[in-house]
Amino acid sequence: MTKRLNKILCPGLMPVAGLLLTLAGTCFGSAFSVAEMGARAAGMGTAFIASADDGSALFYNPAGIAFQPGVHLEMDSTVVVGLFRFTPTSTPVGQQVPEKGFSQSIKPHFIPLASMYATMQYSDKITFGLGIFTPFGLSANSTNFNDSDPNLTKFVGRFAGTRARLEEFWFQPTVAYKITPNSSIGLGPAFVHTHLMLEQSILNPQGDALTFGRTAASTVFPGVPTEQAAAVIARLLPEGRSRIAGTANSPAFALGYLYKNEKYKTSFGMSFRSSVTNHLSGKASFAFGTGYTLEQYIGSSFLPNAFPNQNVTGTFTTPATYGVGIANSSFHNTKLAFDFRLQDYRRFQSVPLNFGINETNRANVALPAEQRLVFDFRNSYNIAVGLEHPISPVMTVRLGYLFDRSPVPDKSVGPLFPDANRNSFTLGASRKSGNKEFSLFYEAMNFSNRTTNVAANNNLYTNGLYHNFAHVFGFSLRLDETDRMGRKH
Repeated sequence: MTKRLNKILCPGLMPVAGLLLTLAGTCFGSAFSVAEMGARAAGMGTAFIASADDGSALFYNPAGIAFQPGVHLEMDSTVVVGLFRFTPTSTPVGQQVPEKGFSQSIKPHFIPLASMYATMQYSDKITFGLGIFTPFGLSANSTNFNDSDPNLTKFVGRFAGTRARLEEFWFQPTVAYKITPNSSIGLGPAFVHTHLMLEQSILNPQGDALTFGRTAASTVFPGVPTEQAAAVIARLLPEGRSRIAGTANSPAFALGYLYKNEKYKTSFGMSFRSSVTNHLSGKASFAFGTGYTLEQYIGSSFLPNAFPNQNVTGTFTTPATYGVGIANSSFHNTKLAFDFRLQDYRRFQSVPLNFGINETNRANVALPAEQRLVFDFRNSYNIAVGLEHPISPVMTVRLGYLFDRSPVPDKSVGPLFPDANRNSFTLGASRKSGNKEFSLFYEAMNFSNRTTNVAANNNLYTNGLYHNFAHVFGFSLRLDETDRMGRKH
């Protein structure tokens, strides 16, 4: 978190409060968005809004299932291998920095994602579907140390965050209706379950420990000038750790429109996925070392009383997504597709936080009862271009490109948001065997190198070079059953 944010937080827990919602799916662009929700679509660089011809249409464009007769079941699995490196521009004196910088993807090395889609044609005009997927999520981990390790060997940005996990699961029943033989609409009300977990170091001698020292000065060193006492307390406090975990259940919905012109072999689609306001409820816990010098003056219960384990609630909004796409297959039976998607990450401007503090013991607690943080995210967009060509009746190959603009401003870049604009190149293939279709894709995701130099972040040591790359692999199995007329698809 920035120094400006620290100033508005109550003493003792500046970074902890800020981290409740500054989560990142560090293996993808656009902060914590995930666009690769189907192997066929991902093989085309995710340019799939105007195609939407498999189960992942429930994610990309719900109207697409109206053109899928019969009963279909699809299971997609994606694995991400992230290579995230951070080289700080400044460190505490004596800090040990690895030759290639600090890794921000320590464990797990392989991050899995899975989704499932089912569709069933009810009549010539109506098709039902169910999609289960995670449009926001993944994880970050910079924890290269044990709490007992020497401070100068630990990850330098640990006070801005060390480990986080965010998953937003969409359970989306959908109905699509054919307006005409060439056009359809789709609507999917959704139940969204969100899980959040994060860890970080607290009591930074140059940040929250100093502020906490000011509040504790009269208790620990009565009669000593506040600033002098605070400086001593900050240096003598043990480094602490915090863990926050919570869940939320929220409503959402998705809309889609698809038009197909058979004569010109052209299709056009539009899609919308609503924002989700997550009202999180969970637990906050804190731990501190023992045997430190100051303990003999303040006692072993002083810090646990100041940072009690307790309930915590928070609210944050994941962005809405607006998409438009066009596809044409008139050139040598090769489909060319183009998508543009906008995500209104400006909804992620401020975050209200509430800690379940016992107000009758408020004088001894260093946690804020309520606080609002400001992040100033900007809107994000991505441009996808894809190509699909059948090389035999049972085999199809794909290529794609995706550009993704990061919504994260420099001041919010750090261990939990090591984000930057990305350029991705994809390839994929499908093979049919009876009523089964197997699809694969690979994505080389190159993040632009990003160097930050924000004065307010100097004491958190998050300024520096972020050098990131990710390998993404995916596989899907699609099963096609007979339709209501007894035909196989």
